Amino acid sequence: MKSMKKEFKFKDRFENVLMLGSGHVPAFLYFGEKPILFDPGVSAFGPRYLEKITQNLKDPSSLILALTHSHFDHCGAVPYLLRNIPGIKVAASEKAADVILRPNAVKLMKQLNQEYEKEMKDELIGKDVSFEAFEVDFRLKENDILDLGNDSCRIFETPGHTRDCLSYFFPEKGVLFCGEAAGVTEGSFIHTPFLTSFEDYLSSLKKVAGLKPKVLCIAHNGILIGEDISLFISEAIGELNEYRDMIENYLNEYDDDQGKVVERITTEEYDSKDEHMQNRDPFMLNLRAKVSVVVRMREG
Repeated sequence: MKSMKKEFKFKDRFENVLMLGSGHVPAFLYFGEKPILFDPGVSAFGPRYLEKITQNLKDPSSLILALTHSHFDHCGAVPYLLRNIPGIKVAASEKAADVILRPNAVKLMKQLNQEYEKEMKDELIGKDVSFEAFEVDFRLKENDILDLGNDSCRIFETPGHTRDCLSYFFPEKGVLFCGEAAGVTEGSFIHTPFLTSFEDYLSSLKKVAGLKPKVLCIAHNGILIGEDISLFISEAIGELNEYRDMIENYLNEYDDDQGKVVERITTEEYDSKDEHMQNRDPFMLNLRAKVSVVVRMREG
């Protein structure tokens, strides 16, 4: 993996978009007649999100919680917010809505969220931030329009990271919330987490580029604006191909032993660093998925 050509500077606020929280699991609050909170992350951050929501909205009950996909660190705080703000609604893809109700998926999401709850236990005394299954009110698909009063939000399916990924585009303002569909900076490079399909991830990157957003809200990073956006996406496409090539080279080196490939990359990308974007268990889970994707591509 090569280092980025330039260091991208992410904002935590731009016009009517505010990033809530810091670190690697921020949510994004879009101010409008009907405000939207995109990707309220891990369960332990629920009280922090709630505090910012009540500080910034006169009527929090009008809020919509919109999910780009069903990973635990993008929907973990939804149950806490539903318990504490009567009247709010949830939007997600049809596939994500189904995943969030599956017992095995809920069990895994609960387990991964609990890792963060344990790390923040002193801050969470007396607060029920536990994760549980929840219903999705707005089940969305390609080209749906989410009516927000004086705003409209167009929905695009952008799979590849997961099968249930959506991006939310405000065409009048050029604002796009894409989750991880456009890549995510990790240290000195742009990571492209193609957990379900390399081809779909590449197509989604190109779809995001084709929308020509003026403001791009990237999960785990922040808000990117202006000319940096097209450069970011271009570099992400290059990194996507390089990461696939790296996995293929390691598979050749280790005679298709996926376990050894995962161990090698984990040593290089995770164990060698002091700071991490995610805990080790979800990192390993995602890495195994990427290796499996490349193996399936090799098998034809």
